[in-house]
Amino acid sequence: MSITDELRQYAYGYETMVNHRLLGIADRIDLAHERAIADAELCAAPTEGQMEELGYVALPVDADGVPIHVGDVMEGYGKTIEVVELRYGRSGWVLISGDGNGYADTSAFAHHHSPTVVDMLYEMYDRLDDPSGDDRNRTIEEIVTEYAAKLQLREGA
Repeated sequence: MSITDELRQYAYGYETMVNHRLLGIADRIDLAHERAIADAELCAAPTEGQMEELGYVALPVDADGVPIHVGDVMEGYGKTIEVVELRYGRSGWVLISGDGNGYADTSAFAHHHSPTVVDMLYEMYDRLDDPSGDDRNRTIEEIVTEYAAKLQLREGA
């Protein structure tokens, strides 16, 4: 039994005037509850089907399933691009880069993340720990000097 049903049951044992006031309070409580449920449903993220009914189209996603927006910096096909336009046509989404090239395979791209100092230090460690390719003929000092040029201490540090 809900709290408002309990209030209504309690109200029936009183005089008519008190009964009507208590029933009115119960009705207002139920109405507020219904409004709260409706508000929660409106604020909930719409399903893909609801989005389609409203005429919306889902954004393209990258290789990791992350939505792509205009202004995002992406890596794919061995290059880094900035998305300046998104086009949607019969064949699906096309990313347009700053140089005017179009890319239809959005899943070939991933969002670009600038390397952190920690990333660079791990990269240097890996190169020092297991030199291969060009690093095979380089000294530790040469590799460390390369990374020292990329990394600088902040003022006052």
